[in-house]
Amino acid sequence: MPPPHTGVALSEKIFDLLYGLKHIDRAIKKIRESVKYVKGSHSQVRKQNFLDYVKLVSVGVKKGLRQDILTRWNSTYLMLDSALLYHRAFEHLALSDSNYKSCPSAEEWDKVEKVWRFLKVFYDATLVFSSTNYPTANLFFPSISQCYLTLKMALEGTGEYLRFMASMMWVKFQKYWADFSVILAIAYILDPRYKMTFIELCYKKAHGEDSLEILVVCNKLYSLFDEYKSKSSHPTTTSVSSRANEVSSHLESMEVESNLDLFKEFDDITSEEFSYAHKSQLKLYLDEPKMSRNVNFDVLTF
Repeated sequence: MPPPHTGVALSEKIFDLLYGLKHIDRAIKKIRESVKYVKGSHSQVRKQNFLDYVKLVSVGVKKGLRQDILTRWNSTYLMLDSALLYHRAFEHLALSDSNYKSCPSAEEWDKVEKVWRFLKVFYDATLVFSSTNYPTANLFFPSISQCYLTLKMALEGTGEYLRFMASMMWVKFQKYWADFSVILAIAYILDPRYKMTFIELCYKKAHGEDSLEILVVCNKLYSLFDEYKSKSSHPTTTSVSSRANEVSSHLESMEVESNLDLFKEFDDITSEEFSYAHKSQLKLYLDEPKMSRNVNFDVLTF
């Protein structure tokens, strides 16, 4: 992908990858018609009946139904996100309203939920990439990794529809991953809360144990360090700012749910150390204890 590598550009790239939504499934079409039946109705009686069923099934949310735009996959995700909250209300409406004929079956609701979970990973990634209020270089790798692993799992899964969607995206994403995973990984290593541990975890899941890919990252990291060291005539020192500012607070709130399993596993494991005879400033940095990822932190002040 040519420069600029801005958050907006990366978000648009993910949009292009979601080509599979053009081959929309029958179950999602039923969701679209169901939302249109209730939301676009001029009949106040129909709308009131639906609201009564919402109260009956005790849906404790205030999120309204969202109608999607066919050419925007993220709006389809938001439509599914809202419709799933009210699926029991739709089922009750189908029992009482003979004119409502587009209610998905139990099997179709299950399929819709799987598609929703699949899309959520990419939707959350676009939220991270498209932000303009904080630096995002150190946020790219976990989001891209989760997208990669989600596609990989879908290709290996039993769901034919998800396999079809993933296969349409896989070839393009493989090229994107190959071009950018190394530099994104290095940016993440330089975040003192994660260093090598999270990178090792992601590469292990993506490529298996003892993959050559992680060695490529390590070699590139030390190569870059040596290059910068040779050009610098002054020793560098690092310090951590205790400033708890709006940026770091916002970063904590933006940690997407789809990455939580990776982060939980990250918290539970201990990274295997790389052995080097000479401990350079980079090696000393990597050997230092990681900072807690639960504290307010501005990576630019480190």
